Amino acid sequence: MRKLAAIYARVSSSKQKEDETIGSQVSALLRMAKDQNFTVPEGWVFKDEGFSGKTLHRPALDELRALIHEGEVNQVLIYSPDRLSRKYAHQLLVEMECQKKSTEILYVNTPRAANPEEQLSIHFRSIFAEYERTQIAERCRRGRLYRAKQGNVSVLPHAPYGYIYNRKNLNEQPSYSIVNEKADTVRKIYSLYSSEWVSISDIVRRLYESGVKSPRGNSRWYASTIRDILRNPAYTGTAYFGKTEMGDGFSEKIYRTKKGKVIGPPKDRKQRPKDLWTPILIPAIIDEKLFLKAQERLDVNKQLASRNTKELSLLQGLLVCGCCGSPYYKKTRGVLSNGNKISYYCCSDRLKSGKCRNQSFRVEKLDRSVWEHLTGLLQNPVLIEEEIERRTVKTNESKLIIKRTDIEKEITRVIKAKDKLLDAFQDGECLTLDELRNRIKGLNQKELSLHKELERMQAEVLRCEQNDSLRSTLRYFQEHLQSSNTLSVKEKQKVLRILVDKVVLGAEIEIHHCIPIDKNSLLQPDGQSRALP
Repeated sequence: MRKLAAIYARVSSSKQKEDETIGSQVSALLRMAKDQNFTVPEGWVFKDEGFSGKTLHRPALDELRALIHEGEVNQVLIYSPDRLSRKYAHQLLVEMECQKKSTEILYVNTPRAANPEEQLSIHFRSIFAEYERTQIAERCRRGRLYRAKQGNVSVLPHAPYGYIYNRKNLNEQPSYSIVNEKADTVRKIYSLYSSEWVSISDIVRRLYESGVKSPRGNSRWYASTIRDILRNPAYTGTAYFGKTEMGDGFSEKIYRTKKGKVIGPPKDRKQRPKDLWTPILIPAIIDEKLFLKAQERLDVNKQLASRNTKELSLLQGLLVCGCCGSPYYKKTRGVLSNGNKISYYCCSDRLKSGKCRNQSFRVEKLDRSVWEHLTGLLQNPVLIEEEIERRTVKTNESKLIIKRTDIEKEITRVIKAKDKLLDAFQDGECLTLDELRNRIKGLNQKELSLHKELERMQAEVLRCEQNDSLRSTLRYFQEHLQSSNTLSVKEKQKVLRILVDKVVLGAEIEIHHCIPIDKNSLLQPDGQSRALP
């Protein structure tokens, strides 16, 4: 019986794609499959073109791992360990996933490990691949820094708006040239902002009305684009290399995509100390005096901006639009007679494109309603006990349908049946290859369904075991929320993030709750905890 094999290949740059190195990898892997009598089904050749080996988030690799999880793949063929990943920890993770599903990984340029010593050798090669990647990155960084000190503009990510990148011949360095039409737009922006004191939003409107195209070639300009132009010192004749570096993001915020999916804090770039910047001379578009006037006004506006004085939002990151799935943001829309600001939660899609017509909600009213609902729910012991009993009954019914031990025994019987079929085929006891293939396929499907049922059963048993913990956790909340009037907004926000998954705003307000299973996790500073839906 021929084994089923999947092929995985990867290249990390567009140049490698053009050189068709991924095609050479696939050809070598197909030859390997043919030589070892493997069958590669249609659609089982997975290729990641232009993806770095330092991350596991690759489309083709994700599809391959999902296929392996289904338990249908016998072999995975890869050209070399560094094509799978350049991080040893990532390689080990994928190998462990394959071992759980009895899937073997084979490499073209690495012999199969026949003993622990050879397996250790393969692991050492993976460690050296990770070291090589780090060494290449460091060499590239030093090389770019050296070229920057020589005044070479090729180390800059792209030419700023108003310039064009000129690639000279081998004997000359590349340079920037001024594009007159775009340079006039830059001068106009600086003049309006620094000399005529026109606001950034008015500059955006004037550029749109005059039909000037944005740096991306669109008719619409954004305030952030204008602000970036006003902050860029390159227009005075000096560009800088190494101005920023990767930051850690904002861990206290919750970010949601347009469809309401929660994502981790995105990585941001933070500015490095100015004495670490490397200057590179380029043609100037404006004089330094005009640039300094713009910086002075930007700094004053930054100090007086409303975002510096705004209060924490109780429901930040929890609100989702019931019409389009976009997150809701807090916006200030006016001031009362007593000086207090009027703030609303508004749909982000409505703010950006105007397509969504879902209503806005007053911040104070919605915060108060959600908090009162939550505290009222926790102070109703009958309702909580009914929910726990409902979960317990559901779990008991599941236990009555099928026992976990029965499933495990049935899986053992299926495995033994497959072994008997293989022994009968090898002994030539009146069993053809087609008959073996059909019967093995049926047994594989049965085994897969039994494993899924076993996983579901284990989850139900775990849920039942957690009910006592739920009761103690809810009592803990009831005791500590008696004095909720003395809690600060930040403390209330932490409680809401623990007990509420999201709040869907539409014609009706839907609050999706979650209950933490361990009260000790509530004391963690980040407010994160495992939860049951």
